[in-house]
Amino acid sequence: MSMLLDLDAELAKGVEDIINPSEEARTAAIPGLDLDASAATRADPKLAARLRRAMAMVDEGKAAEGARIVLKLLDTHPDHPVVNQAMGMALEHLGRLSKALEFYERSLQRDPANAEIYKSLGVLASKLGLLPTAEKFLRIYMRMAPNAKGGAVQLASILRDQSKFEDAIELLRQAIYGDPENADLWNAMGTTVMESGEAGEAITFHAEALRLRPGYARAAHNLAHALELTGDVEGALTHFKAAIDNAEAEPDRVISTHGYSHTLLSAGRLAEGWNLYQSRLNMHYRFATNFLIPSKPWDGANPAELKGKTLVVIGEQGIGDEVLFANTFHDAQDAVGPDGELRIACEKRLIPLMQRSFPKARVERHYTVEREGRQHRHAPELFKDGKVNLWAPAGNLCRAFRPGIGDFPDTPGFLAADPARVEQFREQLAALGPGRKVGILWKSLKMDAARSKHFAPFEMWKPVLKTPGVVFINLQYGEVTEELAEAEARFGVKIHQPQDIDLKDDLDGVAAIGKACDLVMGPMNATTNLTAAVGGLVWFIRPINVAWTMLGEPEMLWYPGSRTFAGERYRDWAGGMKRMAREFSAFVEAHARNAA
Repeated sequence: MSMLLDLDAELAKGVEDIINPSEEARTAAIPGLDLDASAATRADPKLAARLRRAMAMVDEGKAAEGARIVLKLLDTHPDHPVVNQAMGMALEHLGRLSKALEFYERSLQRDPANAEIYKSLGVLASKLGLLPTAEKFLRIYMRMAPNAKGGAVQLASILRDQSKFEDAIELLRQAIYGDPENADLWNAMGTTVMESGEAGEAITFHAEALRLRPGYARAAHNLAHALELTGDVEGALTHFKAAIDNAEAEPDRVISTHGYSHTLLSAGRLAEGWNLYQSRLNMHYRFATNFLIPSKPWDGANPAELKGKTLVVIGEQGIGDEVLFANTFHDAQDAVGPDGELRIACEKRLIPLMQRSFPKARVERHYTVEREGRQHRHAPELFKDGKVNLWAPAGNLCRAFRPGIGDFPDTPGFLAADPARVEQFREQLAALGPGRKVGILWKSLKMDAARSKHFAPFEMWKPVLKTPGVVFINLQYGEVTEELAEAEARFGVKIHQPQDIDLKDDLDGVAAIGKACDLVMGPMNATTNLTAAVGGLVWFIRPINVAWTMLGEPEMLWYPGSRTFAGERYRDWAGGMKRMAREFSAFVEAHARNAA
């Protein structure tokens, strides 16, 4: 065993997942090793030859074998900067990112004039989510090697991930001016512009990248995404298919297949979309949940297989998705029949609601841990008696029970709110005075530059909040003191805080107060999903009316009676809010006439 590294122990730990979720960080190429640039390796031809052999094995997909060669060199050359850099590269290929960082740092300490080590450190720091550190290393690299290809793309992606969009765009603009035939630069510009919220402008840049390099899979994927955001679903399907056909690596193929499945659903092609939606479970997909269950999940292809079986359905993704997919649970209960059993694993805050809604089912919590950037989920209580025949992530039930537009129930509400708490909240709201009682929320608890594109800025709510004859109720969880004060100071509107409820953790209470309101308005998140699922009236505000959850329809089939508002183009919040405010005014006036 080497004094510096126990390679077998590192290999036994498996692959570390990339923490930074951006596509560029996830798929960034590991920089190569320039042996000719180092005087230390030029002076020792035998050492250089062994390093070349080791790196060739790494490049051929035999990283462990290459690492063992470098490990022997470390024993004889522990302070050689290029040997340490080579070990860092081999470990990075093996997915041992944290340990790779140690060896890159050792290399840097021994040769701070090596430009390539700064690039290696920058790319790896980005993968580990250390963005300011990654930016520092990439800027040093670009100063030391200003004409090197790839530096601008990598630095721009790091700037973008920190929401420094103007800096990233200017960097890429200058790079394109100096190298206008570089398709990677055009693609990076498109991604940056799209992440800043300008999907329409992004189309031009991605199209130019494809013109310069026909068959460029990543540019085709990005172009497809931009086209869908602008409402061109058919164009998006064409380019997602091209991205799949030309993918250079399996992770790229899987992520494009996942995008293709969403777009098929957006086009109303449900059967095709649900079939390909299985890609979300592929471990090559960056956001796939690792279900810690030894058997393969039931894929939903043949619902007749459920008759008389004990089926475990496990909620997946976030709270909103768990609630949305529960739309199919009554169908699953019917499918297993009186001789079978439905078991539901859900987030622990949903247990009371799920158990009340499905009294014949056994409901337990699932356990979820975040480790190395990935969700790992299991529901041991539901499996330990050995009676389970089949299990499935909740989304698989859509393939079985929602293969077409006509397969959705037409009556509101598939979950059952606590009637006693609904009545208590109605009494509480009535005490606030006359007028429609309207719950309002406007953001996600997790807000960053990427997510903020999906939520209207609070000031955009002004035309809605200025509507007279309304008692507004805050249903926004998280810190909202500043927004509530702004509404009162700038708009002259008081948004009341509900009592006897924790809006983040008391999800059964959230469902009850949503049902107690005359209307709830907001983006699609846990609160609006819960309210609509128990049959409450919900108006959704979206950045665009094209989305997989819309299934190609003007209103959400999951929640009959709900309404959806969006502008004429992506992120046209003013247009969407104007339409919502107009309809809202009519809604309030109708109530006033009826009350008179």
